[in-house]
Amino acid sequence: MKGSVYVLYLQFEKKLDEKFLTLSRVYSQYGMTLVPISVEDFKTMSFTSPQYVLAIVRDITSLKEYKSLLKRYLNYMMRTGKVTLFELSSFEVIQEVKLLKEGRVFQERLPMTMFQTVDLVGRKIYLDLTSGSKRWPGGRRAKLPSV
Repeated sequence: MKGSVYVLYLQFEKKLDEKFLTLSRVYSQYGMTLVPISVEDFKTMSFTSPQYVLAIVRDITSLKEYKSLLKRYLNYMMRTGKVTLFELSSFEVIQEVKLLKEGRVFQERLPMTMFQTVDLVGRKIYLDLTSGSKRWPGGRRAKLPSV
């Protein structure tokens, strides 16, 4: 991959845990930078280009925060195409079927190895980078009505 690709890591606790540091090292080996962001900071951000967000929900307190964030902000951002969400959870969080079909949400269940998460995120980012270069920059060609 050219350059560095940023993946936002939703941080539900006040301080970073050790799992983030090891996950960040694994992501950096594949040319992706994992950026921690708190829920409050995520609410205030405005995105100009599509972003990749990784949400790892491990316990009930983070599940409550995640559901409120999903209800108020994330669903809207995914519908408008500003965010692609990778949800790794021990709980079942029901997403909209349309978002799942469009590839805006990727749900996986924990436990999951770090390399599996990197593989999931890396494949989607690679497909986005390679398919975007093959897209025609103009619109469709006009057709005359048949007589």
